[in-house]
Amino acid sequence: MDKVMIQAKEIGVTVKAMFNPKELSIEKSVSWTPKEGSQSDEPPAEFSKPTPANLSVTLYFDTYEEGGDVYAKYVHDLELLAMVIADKKRPPHCLFVWGKQIFQGVITSLTQKYTMFLSDGTRVRCECAVRMMAASSAETGSKKGGSS
Repeated sequence: MDKVMIQAKEIGVTVKAMFNPKELSIEKSVSWTPKEGSQSDEPPAEFSKPTPANLSVTLYFDTYEEGGDVYAKYVHDLELLAMVIADKKRPPHCLFVWGKQIFQGVITSLTQKYTMFLSDGTRVRCECAVRMMAASSAETGSKKGGSS
């Protein structure tokens, strides 16, 4: 089976997981509000706005056998996918691919959990929890309010 891959073409970074995840979650919420002015305990529902789907997955990286720093070899590049691109003033748009499962969007959260170290403190095992929000493209938000 193909390994999970997250790619950001804008910055030329592709991260391939060493091991496929044991689970993948995709959550889609729909925003409804009770109709105002209703006199019932079960007021009619009004659709208010669309919300994007969210993907959650934990990726595993391990460099114990070779003894290298797992952060330098794998996690650093994954971290770049959640960091601001200087000239675009936003993080990159990403593509998550695992076999036939394709999800495009932006990374909204990245948690690194180091679970094994060599005797000198070198990090050799890491679990990375990644959360993405579906988006067909990525833009920089406009400033609201006062002047700069």
